[in-house]
Amino acid sequence: MRVNKNMPGNRDSSEYTVCVDSSCMKKIVAILLDSYRQALYEYNRTIKRFGVYLKPLHIVVRKYPYGEKRLYYYFGRYWYILKKEGSNLKWIYLGKEKPFPELPDPPINPLLLVEVINEKTAANMHKCIKVNSFGAVGMQIKDLILKIYRECEQKH
Repeated sequence: MRVNKNMPGNRDSSEYTVCVDSSCMKKIVAILLDSYRQALYEYNRTIKRFGVYLKPLHIVVRKYPYGEKRLYYYFGRYWYILKKEGSNLKWIYLGKEKPFPELPDPPINPLLLVEVINEKTAANMHKCIKVNSFGAVGMQIKDLILKIYRECEQKH
């Protein structure tokens, strides 16, 4: 595992890269997604009074010829109104944009700030995650990744 010179101790750098093995990368991505999902749930509790809902996760299954199937995951991207009809809930799609300007801004998707890169060396294969700065959110992501990096480093 390695970190470029910008990461540890330099909270002011505009970006940094950390390289880890596949198991640590899976852990980093899973924790980023889980924290984002939790932020979306909290956001939806906050905007409930407006009668709209930002769907935390939307999964699209695309089937291709010869049986190939791909899953596409969209996080915090689609707005809905939920209407109750009897014992059923009906989802009414509103679009990708915030439906009312007075709504607070939704949490920033941390995956928009990171880039995963495969790096092959003579000894082994690593996955590197590059984080671009985006104010306080970028700093939170950096801190989270550094914490996971240190945990993974201790295990190796």
